[in-house]
Amino acid sequence: MLQRNLPDATPAAMAVPHPIATSGSAVRVLIAGAALLMLFSIPIFSTVLPPLFDYPNHLARFWLLAAGGNEFYSVRWAPLPNLAGDLIVPALAQVMPLDLAGKLFLVLLFALILGGAVSLNRIATGGWRLWPLFAVAFLYNREFLWGFINYLFGIGVALLGAALWLRLEHACASRRLLASLLVALLCFFSHIAAFGLYGLMILGIEMAPAFDEFRNRQWPALARRAALSAAQFVLPAAIILGSWSVVATGGISYAGFWRKPDLLFSVFDNYNRPFDIVCFALLLVLFAALAWRRRLHIAPRLVPALALVFAAFLLLPSQLLSGSGLDHRIPVALFVLLVASAAPRFPSRRTAMIAAAVAAVVLLARFAVIESVWLQADRVYTADFAALDTLPHGAKLAVAYPADAVNSTAVPETHLPVLAVARRAAFVPTLFAYPAQQPIALNPPYDRLAAAATPFELWSAFMTGDDTAKEHVSKVVGEYDAIVFVGRKPFALPEQPCLWPLLLRSTFQLFALSHAEACP
Repeated sequence: MLQRNLPDATPAAMAVPHPIATSGSAVRVLIAGAALLMLFSIPIFSTVLPPLFDYPNHLARFWLLAAGGNEFYSVRWAPLPNLAGDLIVPALAQVMPLDLAGKLFLVLLFALILGGAVSLNRIATGGWRLWPLFAVAFLYNREFLWGFINYLFGIGVALLGAALWLRLEHACASRRLLASLLVALLCFFSHIAAFGLYGLMILGIEMAPAFDEFRNRQWPALARRAALSAAQFVLPAAIILGSWSVVATGGISYAGFWRKPDLLFSVFDNYNRPFDIVCFALLLVLFAALAWRRRLHIAPRLVPALALVFAAFLLLPSQLLSGSGLDHRIPVALFVLLVASAAPRFPSRRTAMIAAAVAAVVLLARFAVIESVWLQADRVYTADFAALDTLPHGAKLAVAYPADAVNSTAVPETHLPVLAVARRAAFVPTLFAYPAQQPIALNPPYDRLAAAATPFELWSAFMTGDDTAKEHVSKVVGEYDAIVFVGRKPFALPEQPCLWPLLLRSTFQLFALSHAEACP
């Protein structure tokens, strides 16, 4: 049975309700949720490009999908479990600018996570509460700053799906099966990791009633429950065992177990490490104090789901087949699910108001830090785009960066050159085009050109003068019209007589390549 959230037996708990943990009107919760969504969406619209590491690559792919490909790239649709933005943004881009379509997708991602937390909390705890809106604290997490937008979209779908599964528990079996099958497919096509989390949630939700039926030897009821729960996963499982499994290759590897606490911190890890650590410590203190005083009140049906998601976090590897950072992705889902599962009661209204005030101050401070960094990114990206826009239409742009450039930074530029694909219909070899993950492929002979010289080799050839790298890239660099050098830290390129500077910034330098006979 769903938890009815009865008051504690103590007089203090029974005396007064408090505004962030007791039942409230749906209108109040929806208005507050909409206000928080608008507030935390401001940074997305305050910059020409949200500074998310992989986002430029996604945006360039969305443009190709909307355009149907070009001479360099072809569209190859397949039932891939990584298509949320690939399906939505190109469709929106038919009626609005691409950059606006991409930003609206990010807002939709936020809305799904917040809406999923509120809906699941409403169904699992039996009342409307402002408390699950605390999930807004986890929107700007490390995975979001890396640009894992399809996965985060899938988390929102999984939360809404779990809420719908509980909501339809007493509905007719066919209605529940149809709804859950649609949710499972949507979750699968959003992202494979989100689909796995959805499966764990459904398994956890069904564990307690299934155990009761098993203990009471209610075999027909247990069989119906198992069949109905499993049926929604049949079609996604068939896709996994069919076409997608053929191209999903790779190994399995585990990072050091000591990284797990740091991964939990990733939900608050943004731009100011000391400040983020303090905020995360306050979060842990809040949950620990509520749990210690037995006031956290986790909905019983969601306790096993929380335990399964946490176990997956502890047991999953960092690399599995074509997926990377699997355990890295779980903490944000774990914390949002924890908030969605809880119906805390503070000792008094005053205590609740103090907790709410502290939370508001911390969230606003974090918002201010995020907004300041994103405004800084706007100035950087505006200059970079002005340089990229000087390239001729249909240019071939080589990209060079060192190995440490594939790392987090406040204003990432590593994948920024790929937006020349959308802005100049250019060929850029670093566009994501992995068969198991994206519905884009490089056309011949450009697939061979992209494979002939990696960004690391180009960097070594021009920046460090590595003879082996120079010999390797000299065979293909003449096929390009321009080259861009991107560094995570400021760098100085040695003098290159065959490169004409178009933009010289400390971390982003664009050159036209001379094809004169004197240039190798």
